[in-house]
Amino acid sequence: MDFIERKSINAFILHLYIKPNSKRQEIIDDGDYLKIKLRSKPIQNKANIELLNLLRKKLKILSNQIKIISGLKKSHKTIIINFSKNIDEQEIIKRIFS
Repeated sequence: MDFIERKSINAFILHLYIKPNSKRQEIIDDGDYLKIKLRSKPIQNKANIELLNLLRKKLKILSNQIKIISGLKKSHKTIIINFSKNIDEQEIIKRIFS
C-alpha cells in the first residue's frame, strides 16, 4: 500500500485521489493512491471539509491532527496526520477501511 508513508514516529502522509460529487462516500485502495469518493461538490471548499471530517472520524483523531499539505484545489491531495500515540501503518489501514 503505497498511499501511506511514515513521516516521523507519530506522523503519517497519505496520498489521495478525490472524486467529489459522487452518489455516496466510498474509500478504495488504488495502489499508489487512496481513492475517496465524496458526496460534496468541489465548491467553496465543501469537498475538502467533507474529506477531513470523514478521515477524522475514521481515524479517531481531532481536527487539529489532520491537514491538507498539497492539492487543496486538485483531485490529487497529500494529507499529513499527527497521532498523539505511537501507531503503526496496519492500524491506520484497519481504521480507514472499517
